[in-house]
Amino acid sequence: MTLADLLPLIGTLTDADAKQHALVFDQHAHDELIAAQVQRPDAHHRTAPVQLTDGRWMLCADLLTEILPGGLYADGFSLLPTELFAEVGVMPWADAVALLPQPEPS
Repeated sequence: MTLADLLPLIGTLTDADAKQHALVFDQHAHDELIAAQVQRPDAHHRTAPVQLTDGRWMLCADLLTEILPGGLYADGFSLLPTELFAEVGVMPWADAVALLPQPEPS
């Protein structure tokens, strides 16, 4: 599943449902996201993607509940190129968390 597949369901997605998923994307999509945030220097709400061990980046899909008009991320989301949505994967949260870097043992 991709973000493009998930977007039509956003209006019915609960916060609890959204937290079950991660948005996973490559460096190009990451750079586009950061560029969109730079366009809004006074924005109070920003995303903070985390890099996974395989080089991809992830965000929790719960932020999607705030992309509709009036949502915390609505203005910034509207700045993203829509062609990117098909490139952003949606995977189970637990699978994405398994790809997080592990701290070095002390």
